[in-house]
Amino acid sequence: MIYSRLRLLLLASFLVVFAPLQSISQVDQYADFQLIRDQAFSKSELREMAIELTDGIGPRLSGTQGFLNSVVWAKNRLQFMGVENARVETWGEFGNGWKMEKFYIAQTKPYYQPLVAVPQAWTGSTNGLVKAEVVMVNASSAQELEQYKGKLHGKVVITPYEKDLEVSFEPLASRFTDEDLAKQNEISQIRPDMDPFIRDRQRASRQRGLSANDLVEFCQSEGAIALISNSGSYGVVRSGGARNGRNLTELGLPVIDMTHEHYGRMVRLIDRETPVELELDIQNRLVTDDKMGYNVIGEIKGTNRKLKDEVVMIGAHIDSWHAGTGANDNGSGVIVMMEVMRILKQSGVKLDRTVRIALWGAEEQGLHGSRNWVKANIYDSETETKGPEYDKLSAYYNFDYGTGWVRGIFLQDNLALKPIFEEFLKPVHDLGAKAISTRNPGSSDHMAFNRLGIPGFALIQDRIDYGRGYHTNMDTFDRIQLADLKQAAVVVATLVYQTANHPEKLPRKKL
Repeated sequence: MIYSRLRLLLLASFLVVFAPLQSISQVDQYADFQLIRDQAFSKSELREMAIELTDGIGPRLSGTQGFLNSVVWAKNRLQFMGVENARVETWGEFGNGWKMEKFYIAQTKPYYQPLVAVPQAWTGSTNGLVKAEVVMVNASSAQELEQYKGKLHGKVVITPYEKDLEVSFEPLASRFTDEDLAKQNEISQIRPDMDPFIRDRQRASRQRGLSANDLVEFCQSEGAIALISNSGSYGVVRSGGARNGRNLTELGLPVIDMTHEHYGRMVRLIDRETPVELELDIQNRLVTDDKMGYNVIGEIKGTNRKLKDEVVMIGAHIDSWHAGTGANDNGSGVIVMMEVMRILKQSGVKLDRTVRIALWGAEEQGLHGSRNWVKANIYDSETETKGPEYDKLSAYYNFDYGTGWVRGIFLQDNLALKPIFEEFLKPVHDLGAKAISTRNPGSSDHMAFNRLGIPGFALIQDRIDYGRGYHTNMDTFDRIQLADLKQAAVVVATLVYQTANHPEKLPRKKL
């Protein structure tokens, strides 16, 4: 009996001592959250970084000088912030880059008017300034192309469009409502909304059985001057590349993306047998002096003796397409993740684990930077060999969905993470970040980690002008919402802080 009473007395004493310690620990944690907010809201460097990256460096197409300038800039910026071991790493050979040196296009008949258009990356040039008639090619199969043999030499080719665009009365930018956020868990995959015209055109092209490559190759073999493609949206031109430079040694037919309004006018004029003439001067070239692909890496070293060799990663792709300056896709992600590193470093908060940033190259051509880094450092699926980081990595957070508020997180079909993130998100509920979806959105660099079962997170974000400002000539600094990105930096820094200090690595999904 005396022994039992003694045990109860000792237990009660322990609880009296332990409870205040636990409370103090939580108070200290929230004090760190406040330090994070102070840095993000009062000392933000987002605007300066955004201007330097977008206006200063410009487009960052893989394999170009603009891309090389961006990785050097990012490395130097991280070093200035005090991030340790900031460096540029090669992930392997990318191939030849591509540069647009001059582009001019205008309609000269039936009247003069400049046109809004952009050449596709890794397509070719004209022989100086040329004038050419526009002809319509209307074919649903390779066999139907045969009727145009001998008719395209020296011409500019367009094709019909499947439907007129309808004016949308929905706002171009909006915030998720609580109802919208509740629905996130009901959708199997969240992707940026595709413009209806593009979706319908792609569906029709598949049904016709005539690929874009078939048409390009035919027009080139027939001696056409250029092929013009409908960008599929109002007022902006979507840019992309018919090919990338990994195995390309020479440029072929110039392929031009044009805004729907100007493209549609030519189609209607030709349908009414009104001759249309254009003048063009397109000068593109391959960039062959540096064929390597690059990532930017840097760390804040952990301080816990037992956990400092474990790692929490954050990342974003630093390459862009060429029509705009890559502000939201993905300059927004680059500057947010760099700002997270600055916040964590300069606030002085304690981090048990090492926090590492990775700014990936060649995401737009197929996630090459992240996939090759994961292959070299985490796991090589071809040889079924674990890399040196396989057992050290706790999680990877990715930022590639634009300039909107962070409203929560996708758990990538890993239910074991749900109770953890219910706690992790509590400190940012007041900033609007509450939503947890178990679903698994793709399309970016976190997928290289997820396919191995490693927690690689995409963030739930408000869709701000996504259809008009991504992969377009209007993806510039003015599309960035800096107030949104300040909130995003706080949310990401808060999640990373907690992940770095969590007692265990985050649970992995069993594959």
